[in-house]
Amino acid sequence: MSRNLQLDFFRGLFLIIITTNHFLSWHNIIHYFTYEFVGWVTAAEGFVFLSGLTAGLVYSRKLVEKGQLFIANAAKKRAWTIYKYHLGLFLLVTIILFSHPIMKDHWFHNYQEFKLIFHQPVSAILLSCVLFYQPVYLDILPMYAIYIWLLPFALKYFQRGYQGRVLLVSFLLYIIGSFDLLMPLFDNIKIFDQVDAGFFNLLSWQFLFIVGLFFGHLSYKNKTSSILQNKTLFYCAVAVSITLFILKNTSRHFDFLHFDFEFWTDKGDLRPLRLLNFFALLSVVGYTASKYKHWFTFKPICYLGRYSLEVFALHIILIVLFSPLKEYSNKFFAIKVSNYLHIYPLASLLLLFVLIPALFLAPLLKNTLKERNLKLKPSV
Repeated sequence: MSRNLQLDFFRGLFLIIITTNHFLSWHNIIHYFTYEFVGWVTAAEGFVFLSGLTAGLVYSRKLVEKGQLFIANAAKKRAWTIYKYHLGLFLLVTIILFSHPIMKDHWFHNYQEFKLIFHQPVSAILLSCVLFYQPVYLDILPMYAIYIWLLPFALKYFQRGYQGRVLLVSFLLYIIGSFDLLMPLFDNIKIFDQVDAGFFNLLSWQFLFIVGLFFGHLSYKNKTSSILQNKTLFYCAVAVSITLFILKNTSRHFDFLHFDFEFWTDKGDLRPLRLLNFFALLSVVGYTASKYKHWFTFKPICYLGRYSLEVFALHIILIVLFSPLKEYSNKFFAIKVSNYLHIYPLASLLLLFVLIPALFLAPLLKNTLKERNLKLKPSV
């Protein structure tokens, strides 16, 4: 089965957007167009959904060809690989944070989540090993590893025809997570005082991954065309997307309605209005991509998407290393565009000519290490 270049393209595009948003300040005009510009949706939602969709495509084929036991072992192996990336990143980030007084001072005073590393580095490392400590930027890979580890169970029931039951259970877990229904059970347990499970609510975000997994499973069976090319669904999605876009940009004028937009669009818990916004935009993009199959196949971006794990890991290292410069480059020589937005030439140049080009080193580094390991293996 040939690779789906559009999937690689969007994963690569989302990685570029994530890098951009993690480096630029909120007042940078580029950031304005890359973070929630089209609605209450970011690249993170798309990245998690596409991770599920890609896994659904790959593992559905393996399930049919090689059986349940094979995909269970394959999923465990992939989850273990992602977990090793997480641990390696955590240790490398810890070393970088202690590498220079400027680095230490910057991260200690600007990022509350990292103070445990500075105060109790051994405890921080041990907690990270059991996924109980996931500070900012280091909370996506653990979540992804858990989802990959559990996907054989969902695929098994998809294959048996229980898609509705799996999606219902996933949605119920989403409701529990999105509205923090379990939080009162842990509020008074002191052992959880140092636990930081990350920004993303595991129970909420699993729904995006499972829906993506389901669509990947359907795509493997060539059963998605009726959904993707449904004009009624497309026009409804366009209407919803436009409505939510207008609401996002004018919601401050609707205070008299006493509707808490901030609550219903919360990102960490993936609240319902944000989820609706994502699915509406997904329907619009899905319809367009299915109708114009030669679109969204720009090879350099597809190249990044093909090595998404390695590129994501490298982007974290780059963000950590360049973060002290962020404070200066996002303020130096500012050109005012409006009361809120500015052009920051230095930050923009660093992003366009250093950080984004550096992402293309990730596949090269992986392939170089792979070739070196093959040479070191004893010949039989």
